[in-house]
Amino acid sequence: MGKKAVLAGATGLVGRQLVQLLMESTQYDEVVLFSRRETGYQHKKIREIILDFAHLKNYRQEFQGADVFCCLGTTIKKAKSEALFRMVDRTYPAVMAKLAADEGGACFAVISALGAKVNSPFFYNRVKGEMERDVLSDGPEKTGIFRPSLLTGEREEWRLGEKVGEKVLQAFSFVLSGRLSKYRSVSASAVAYSMYGWAQSKETGKKILYPSS
Repeated sequence: MGKKAVLAGATGLVGRQLVQLLMESTQYDEVVLFSRRETGYQHKKIREIILDFAHLKNYRQEFQGADVFCCLGTTIKKAKSEALFRMVDRTYPAVMAKLAADEGGACFAVISALGAKVNSPFFYNRVKGEMERDVLSDGPEKTGIFRPSLLTGEREEWRLGEKVGEKVLQAFSFVLSGRLSKYRSVSASAVAYSMYGWAQSKETGKKILYPSS
C-alpha cells in the first residue's frame, strides 16, 4: 500500500513542481492539498481541502502517517502587513510541523530561505529564522528545512527584484563553487526534487538542507 502526502502551498513556484512529482510517483496513493482556493488539479490521487489556515488544527487527522510538505510563502506586498506575513511564513508552517509530530506524521519538509536567522537585521530572514526555530523544536523526528538561494522558474506574478537578482547570480555563478555553491540560484524543480527525494530516503533526524540545481 502506498503512502499519503499532505501538501500546503500547491500553487506556489515549488509547490506546483512538487504536486506533479507526487501525482506521478508510485510511492503515493493519495495526495491531500491544503489550499485557500481551488487549485484546478484534476487527478485520481488528489483530494483537495479548501480551508482557512488559521484553523489547521481542525484537520489534524490528515497528518496521521503522512509525509507532510509545506511550501507556503508570501510577500509583504501580498500580505499587506508584517503581521500577516509572519502568519503565513512562520505561524502556519510551525503549526503544521507540530501537528505532524503530534499525529504521527512520517516526516515534515518545509521551504525556508538562505540567510534565515532569528537575529537577522532583515525582517524576511528574521521571520524565516523564527519559523526554523519553531519547526526544529516542535516537528517530528524526521524534519527537513530546505534553504534555497534565489529561486528560478515561472511565477504567477512577475517580480522585478528577483529577476534582477537572478541575472546577477547567473553572471557570477562561475565563482560560486565549493562552500559558496549554496549561493547559486536554484530552479524550483530542483528544490521540489530535493524535498521529494529526502522524503523517500532513510535519513532521520532534524536537518537543514541546501538544495542545488
